[in-house]
Amino acid sequence: MTIQGWLDFFKKHKETKIFSINHFKLLTGESGHNLRVSLFRLHRKKIVKRICRGFYANPFNLPAIEEISGQIYFPSYISRESALSFYGILSQIPQMTTCVTLNLPRIFKTNFGVIEYRQIKKDFFCNFVKREGYFIAQPQKALLDYLYFNRPEAMEEKLSELNLRGFTKKKLADYAKKIGMGKYIP
Repeated sequence: MTIQGWLDFFKKHKETKIFSINHFKLLTGESGHNLRVSLFRLHRKKIVKRICRGFYANPFNLPAIEEISGQIYFPSYISRESALSFYGILSQIPQMTTCVTLNLPRIFKTNFGVIEYRQIKKDFFCNFVKREGYFIAQPQKALLDYLYFNRPEAMEEKLSELNLRGFTKKKLADYAKKIGMGKYIP
């Protein structure tokens, strides 16, 4: 496909922000090898932006890092420091997007930012909501995920760093009991 053909392709599929190699195969009918060569050339000419291995961004509708996090490692949801910062509970802005997954832990260094995934038990993979193109933990669940991945003896110190005004203690206590951390929540 020519460069103009690719530009037309991306314009035609403007509503799609992230493409995987499999998406390209289905939509273009091209073989995997030809696609990889074409995409490498498009990336080198700065026409298309590579997200990470096997994923590319639509140049006419670039995705946010939050949208990328849910696409490149599924299932997952944004939680811990990133969600706490989003809700205004944590005043610092995290240097990477932090997510929770059922898969093995992984870190992706993308052209849009770094995304860290931490593995959690299937029973604890809950209490998240869908936002504009991604999933994010509810505030109480984000806090519990944050505490879950930190040492229990550091719990009191971690809680003192957070703005917990407006938190529903009952909902937080219910989540904490579910994941076996009830004794750490005041």
